Amino acid sequence: MEALPYLREIVLKRDQIDDFSGYPFSIPAVRELDSLQFAPEVTFFVGENGSGKSTLVEAMAVAMGFNAEGGTRNFNC
Repeated sequence: MEALPYLREIVLKRDQIDDFSGYPFSIPAVRELDSLQFAPEVTFFVGENGSGKSTLVEAMAVAMGFNAEGGTRNFNC
C-alpha cells in the first residue's frame, strides 16, 4: 500500500523567535507549543473562540507554501 502524503507533525522553531510577546506568539496555544503530532487521515482542532485554532492552521498553510486565507500555492504575497 502506498504511503499517503499526510502532515505528521509540526514543530515550533523556538530558537528562531526573538519575541514571544507579539502576535501570534502571544496566543497561549502558539506560545506553549513545542510540537504537535497528527493522527493519520483526520485531525480535529477544538477550542473556545480566540484560542488560536485558526492561527495554527494558517501558520501551517503558510509554512507549506499555501495562502493563509485558503487556496492554492499559486498566490501572490
